Amino acid sequence: MGRTLGEVLSRPAPLDPPNIESVHKDIPIVVTPPKIEEIRLAIGQIKIGMAAGPDNIRSEALKSDKELTAKMLHILFGEIK
Repeated sequence: MGRTLGEVLSRPAPLDPPNIESVHKDIPIVVTPPKIEEIRLAIGQIKIGMAAGPDNIRSEALKSDKELTAKMLHILFGEIK
């Protein structure tokens, strides 16, 4: 019959474990702030009536003045390094 989960998890370590070398590579990532047009587009795609996120800002508040919201977020995203 089948083995129990405890039997499978408590098996001994293999005699010849594989020799896997870890690779350490620093991959440069260039992150540029989004263009204001991209932010406007994203704001337009936000669904109305959804629950507020962890910042407690409702989607209706973000969409109430798309231009102002886009400008504010563009400044904020530009500050993130």
